[in-house]
Amino acid sequence: MNYAQQQRLRFIECMLAYYGRIGRAEVCDFFAVSEPTATRDFRLYSEVAPDNLVMDRSSKSWIRSASFRRVYQ
Repeated sequence: MNYAQQQRLRFIECMLAYYGRIGRAEVCDFFAVSEPTATRDFRLYSEVAPDNLVMDRSSKSWIRSASFRRVYQ
């Protein structure tokens, strides 16, 4: 995993921790990356911390799960 991808994963976790949800658009806008790149980041984050986020299909965003635990400090 390269530094830029690690920063995006930290951003995803931070948004989940403080706001409880994050969508692909936030990652794309903040880091100026494409939607497929953001999708890969969410997939990787769900592999690193599988119990931290759940897809909310109605809002098309990821929400913090009840068992959320920070991986990155």
